[in-house]
Amino acid sequence: MWNNPINLVEHHLRLGLELTKDQIAGLNQYLDTVWETRSLFYDEDPETPLSVKQPFLEFVYDPVSGQPSLKAGKYVGFIQYEGLTIQIIPKLFDKDQADLAFRHLLWWMDYSQRVRFPFADLLTGSEFISNFPEALIRYFARFAYQLVSTSPYHKYEEITDTMPYLRGRLNTQAYVNNSLSQGNWHQLVCDYEPFLFNNRLNQIIKFVARRLTHLCQQKDTHRDLDKIVFLLDEVDDLPCTAQDCDTVLVSRFFQEYDHCLDMCRFFLTDQYSNRKDDQQRHFCFLVPMDLIYEDFITGIVKTHLGNRFTVTSQAVNYLAATHPTGNKVFKIKNDILLTDKANKAVTVVDTKYKVRKYESADNKAGISQTDLYQMVSYGLRQNSRDVLLLYPLAHYEASRSVQEFTVTSALLANQPIHIRAVDLTLTGESQQAIVDTLLPQLTAAFNLPTNS
Repeated sequence: MWNNPINLVEHHLRLGLELTKDQIAGLNQYLDTVWETRSLFYDEDPETPLSVKQPFLEFVYDPVSGQPSLKAGKYVGFIQYEGLTIQIIPKLFDKDQADLAFRHLLWWMDYSQRVRFPFADLLTGSEFISNFPEALIRYFARFAYQLVSTSPYHKYEEITDTMPYLRGRLNTQAYVNNSLSQGNWHQLVCDYEPFLFNNRLNQIIKFVARRLTHLCQQKDTHRDLDKIVFLLDEVDDLPCTAQDCDTVLVSRFFQEYDHCLDMCRFFLTDQYSNRKDDQQRHFCFLVPMDLIYEDFITGIVKTHLGNRFTVTSQAVNYLAATHPTGNKVFKIKNDILLTDKANKAVTVVDTKYKVRKYESADNKAGISQTDLYQMVSYGLRQNSRDVLLLYPLAHYEASRSVQEFTVTSALLANQPIHIRAVDLTLTGESQQAIVDTLLPQLTAAFNLPTNS
């Protein structure tokens, strides 16, 4: 049993891992299953090539000692496997800043339209979330217990049953098939709707609470989960799936249960829990950080600058057409396309989830040549002369001046493409502090007046 999580920074290597070969093999097999059978928790580009092998973790062995080391990929979040907790932290933070990193991850995901994560309210309190999975389970346990104990959920549910007297309405087809055909004319098959506490929603909550007792480590959390199971003692113990959550319609008088149902769906999704074993101790939440970064910037721009720009995310176009068929090929997808509502000028924005490291003597300012080629093609195809590369700053890293590159050509008719690299502050003491710092940077990047 491991009590303390192993913290990894994405793309970094953790040396000297104390795991046996059997443990590594079991973890690898579990992650391969997660990857192969996942129900996506986020909207991924369907054209992205997917590997057969899981991309979350890589085990590297020392050629001399044979000692295993662990390397994280581009996915951030956590993995719980048989008492072992591995947390993958965004590369904007150090591995000992787990609480700070996961708080920021929650802030960023709150702006995302492609990631469905029902735990944004986790930040409303003073929860310490250095152990991310434990924090999620604790939040669910407290929320669900408060809900079930103060507002028990009853619902009219249709039941079909055979009885000697009429209740509700007669199910004629079932009565003919199951009773009359057998000579049991006195056995009426009835459809009726009693007001039940033993309904599908309560069955889902009880099932999830019982499952999470095998995953949580804190006594207070375990106690709240046990209280939920006790309060739902009259509810049947039935296995549930994420698809069952989709079939439940919550009455408008119990709207808080919608949030509870969203959390249950999260815990029941194939990617994040293993339903094959009632005593399962596997659980994970992993999302690609580049998607989170892009959605966060898009959300900020739409929310705070949408009065000035028409904001199009994931704008699709093609670079060329084949001859002689004219079929469009070489598809491009711009992260953000801004169209000024006043003058219709188009600005191409590309979010690069890379921490630029460069010296003052580096004329390329830490920008790869491939990225510059890409931005030139974007500007040409979108008929834009203003292209932005937006890079995140590491936590407490000082911002640098905007670096501008000018691409000229006789084909551009004396209208060069201006490509600017801008560093953005994504971290702060609170979400509002981040927005207050980030907005002036975006305003300057988009060449807007400071009062826009």
